[in-house]
Amino acid sequence: MANQNQGASSKAAHASSPSFKEKPKLYEAEYFGSGTFRIVKPKRKSTKRRQSALKGTTRGARK
Repeated sequence: MANQNQGASSKAAHASSPSFKEKPKLYEAEYFGSGTFRIVKPKRKSTKRRQSALKGTTRGARK
């Protein structure tokens, strides 16, 4: 019984440990009114952009 309680408390302690750092706010949306938003999001990494271009379909091609 004591073993089960110890396992549950260790997970909780890990999540609230001081070494665990929260990621900075990556996404942000600001409402200006009348359907206007300012949206901030991280840029795609260059490696992902490259893979998308290599594997993706040719632009304007018929399917």
